Amino acid sequence: MPVPSQNASIGKRQVILLKAEQVIRETANLCRDFGAKEVILYGSRAKETARERSDIDIAVTGVKDFDALVEEVENLPTLYSVDMVNMDTCKNQLLLEDIRQYGRKI
Repeated sequence: MPVPSQNASIGKRQVILLKAEQVIRETANLCRDFGAKEVILYGSRAKETARERSDIDIAVTGVKDFDALVEEVENLPTLYSVDMVNMDTCKNQLLLEDIRQYGRKI
């Protein structure tokens, strides 16, 4: 299995896989394109305890079509898993508290 920062060849087509920081930046840009008022990196990457293959956790507010945003994020060329949370509809108070306490606006 290739490392996320490597290139992968599929047939005759070459796919460039994004590095974690690139995925975070591209995801934040997509969130803003979808009208996000806030884009917050949380979890191990915000706490700077992430390992090489840790997932990327991003929370947003103000996105009307959250499902379409998630679909766009899932189409990014990466092996990293990106977990998205809509803070406007999330009912998990412990998760929201963790995002507010440890999250980093991006």
